[in-house]
Amino acid sequence: MYSWIWMVILSGILLGFWDITKKKAFEKNSVLTVLAFYSFFAFLLVSFEFHNAINIKGDKLLIILIKTFIVFISWALSFSAIKKLPISVITPFDTLNPMFSVIFGIFILNEKLYLLQYIGIGIMLISYYFIGRVGSSEVINIFKNKYFYFMISAAVLNAVSATIDKIALKSINAGQMQFWFCFFMFLFNGLTMLYFRVSSKDKSKIKIDFYVPFMSLILIVSDRIYFTALNIPSSQISIVMPLRKISIIVSAVVGGIIFKEKNLKRKFGYICLLIFGIIFLFFKK
Repeated sequence: MYSWIWMVILSGILLGFWDITKKKAFEKNSVLTVLAFYSFFAFLLVSFEFHNAINIKGDKLLIILIKTFIVFISWALSFSAIKKLPISVITPFDTLNPMFSVIFGIFILNEKLYLLQYIGIGIMLISYYFIGRVGSSEVINIFKNKYFYFMISAAVLNAVSATIDKIALKSINAGQMQFWFCFFMFLFNGLTMLYFRVSSKDKSKIKIDFYVPFMSLILIVSDRIYFTALNIPSSQISIVMPLRKISIIVSAVVGGIIFKEKNLKRKFGYICLLIFGIIFLFFKK
């Protein structure tokens, strides 16, 4: 098995624990506060890449800036949903990301999709529907809940970002990508928080605990492994993104236990169906 596949699996496991730390961080702080301080700590962690990062062409820097803005909007949507909805409802719907990544991989990166992969996408859609029905017992009419559509929009934007990653990492290295991504994200989040604080639109108290720097550390390590995997020419975004979403096992099950959420057994069954669908994405014949 290719080394990049194992790297993506490890990255996905770490991503699951990141989902849990996000939820814990939101218990004491607003979304804007968490985003701003997360990006600050993340930038500090990658600041050692400065000398590597400055050796980058202007057009590549512009691509990273656009990618960062896309992620900035995506996170603003998904983090708002995470604060309002149970993590075991949110996380499986976040796995729409790999479905969109497969579609973008076909039409933008010219990756091929076979019959079994179409079947896999169908299974995934069915599992999303049933997970939504379970979630509706916790969130009244989840399909009419605005935060559900926040998650859908965030999934599309994340897939766009992943496609940009694969294209950009053909000509830059993982350290350059991560340094400038964290730098721009810090600017976006910091300025946004400053605006809302100055305009008194966000009057919530700032109570930073260890969960915020911890989530920064987890994502930095997860993303470095992910970027390094994408930097390998043989890696395919249509496989990387579905595989990275094994994070749902950690975040939906372990997270659900930590936060004492309802219907975990039923959700776990549908998550298994979802994983079964993702497995079909690996078949090319």
